[in-house]
Amino acid sequence: MLFQREFSFFSRHALFRYPEPPSGRIYDVYIQGSLEQEAEASAAEESNRQPGAFDSPTNDTDSGDSKLLRPSANFSTSAVGLPFEIYDPYPNYNSKASNEESHGTHFACEGPRGVDVNGNADDMLGAYRLPSDASNPQPIFGSYKDTGLGSGYCFERHARNRAYGDEDIPGDRLNNKPQPRKVQWEKVNWGRLQRDCYNRNRGRFRESIAPPSMFRFPTHDDVRQVNETLILPDPAANSERQSYRRWFSDSKKYKARNAVLLRTYDKKKYTPDNMYHIRSMITELSLHSGAEYEVFLLVQIIDLNRHIFSDPAVYQKALDDFVPHEFHNISILFNVPLLEAWYPKAGKHDPNNSQQVHMSQPVQLFSLLRPDFDMYWQLELDVRYTGHHYHHLEAIRQWSQKQPRKLQWERAAYFYSPFIHRTWKNFSAKIRETTKGGGFWGAVTTTGIAPVGPKPPTKSAEEDDFEWGMGEPADMINIMPIVDPVATHMMFRDVVDNYPDGKKTPRRTAPITPLIATSKRLVRAMHHGQVTLGTHMMPELFPESTAFQHGLKTVTFPEPVYLDISDKGPEELESIFNDQTEASIWNGGSPHGKLVQHANYWWSSGIRPEFSNVLYRRWLGIDFEGKKTDEQGLCLPAMSLHPIKEL
Repeated sequence: MLFQREFSFFSRHALFRYPEPPSGRIYDVYIQGSLEQEAEASAAEESNRQPGAFDSPTNDTDSGDSKLLRPSANFSTSAVGLPFEIYDPYPNYNSKASNEESHGTHFACEGPRGVDVNGNADDMLGAYRLPSDASNPQPIFGSYKDTGLGSGYCFERHARNRAYGDEDIPGDRLNNKPQPRKVQWEKVNWGRLQRDCYNRNRGRFRESIAPPSMFRFPTHDDVRQVNETLILPDPAANSERQSYRRWFSDSKKYKARNAVLLRTYDKKKYTPDNMYHIRSMITELSLHSGAEYEVFLLVQIIDLNRHIFSDPAVYQKALDDFVPHEFHNISILFNVPLLEAWYPKAGKHDPNNSQQVHMSQPVQLFSLLRPDFDMYWQLELDVRYTGHHYHHLEAIRQWSQKQPRKLQWERAAYFYSPFIHRTWKNFSAKIRETTKGGGFWGAVTTTGIAPVGPKPPTKSAEEDDFEWGMGEPADMINIMPIVDPVATHMMFRDVVDNYPDGKKTPRRTAPITPLIATSKRLVRAMHHGQVTLGTHMMPELFPESTAFQHGLKTVTFPEPVYLDISDKGPEELESIFNDQTEASIWNGGSPHGKLVQHANYWWSSGIRPEFSNVLYRRWLGIDFEGKKTDEQGLCLPAMSLHPIKEL
């Protein structure tokens, strides 16, 4: 059960603040208003909810005596007959409030149809307004209401992908709305569109030089001057480079820039669904926002007979062979020889598993190639989000920025369950109440590592009233818990190569990492450690442990998580998922190994068709053989799905 363990320290909760949802519009209908209404309705529902009761229309039964909850079957809302609207979650750019918040003017950007995307319905996804009495399964973990992810809308497959090439339209689904103008997608140059968007909006961002477009092998100076890559907390010690204070205290309030790195490899087959997905991320995150985000493909060339860095023609041939033409100018290739040249001390470089073992190294090199970004979001290509990408990532970013540092590691270690904790405020208070006797306050002492994070403003946590870190962008964000691997039997938990403290090295892990975000400050610290000491952990541990050792702000975002089948009530599920003893779900051989595969966002075990695949195919209206099913028009809430395979 959550909070069985004694934690670190006890203190007051007086100044704990909570975030507002991202502002936005459905044309003239403000999402903010619907969120407030939804919050009021949710509060009323919570006051009447019986402990342990799922908000689900039915509780189906399976063979045997077990009572099983099946959200996969209970997601049954159809788009047919619901009001269709263009979904526009963007702030009111260039308003007085927006100009006070950040520097510069927002300019609309050209899209794939040759016209500006802002306000052009052809380049925007559609959504369906849910009736006030809509009944859908509720997530067992995470929250829409507490995070700003809710909107009162659901998303049908074609309306979501209509702007990105999905032309398979059942006649009654869009209520006879006109269809977007067709695009010759093979002629679209997404790299040019994103660069042009940045150039139009460059006054909103810190000045940057024209970046190179491909990785290179290291020189002697790259190793000799590796200390110059760090972003240090003290301006006096780092006067000629971007310091922590200068980075976050610019008087002009420039907008932060976010790189979205989609991890892929040669031999990847780009299906229509993959294409819709990548196009939607570029359009929604980059073009509509005025270059606040920029999307890239990091492509590993596994075939070592392709000497991509020896000849530009070989590099181009690999692009031609492995990447669709429209994505050529957003793709950056790498291979094992490149990683081994930069990080010869850091772990074994094997062509067959380097993508899994050294997942962070291409991101570290990207931060050197493109230092103009503040945050690096990493996503696997088998992640899908049924809602709007900008709304999703901005909700994560803004919510994380409004969390305090105090008790950050304790909060990050657990699933938040609205059925048990009711509200995030209650969850945080429970963490505070059960945390006693010390704890993590700033960087943990680690031999050989000089923290790049700021020193705490007080000697002890008890002296801080949940103020430190408020308004500070997070350095490490995951949407799944970040736990202590030493307390588990996780595979690779003791892979701590070249750390002076060996197996006593303080560390943390996020066992599920299809979507994470890391700051430039954190990524540079990871790069520095691997070049100088050759520090190496598995990718599920390395970013989190580096943040832990350097005293960097870390957040677990309470992403909504559903289970499609369970013979257990919310109390028992919360106890199982938050158990950090011998039976932990993070342990190999956990007795709950099959249960967790019923979550919509987890890792792939290969045991069965995961809930994510089942539900996503229902949403697409196809079966596992690719044949159309009778079910069409399923309208889902905005939700993350992983893994999505063979689509």
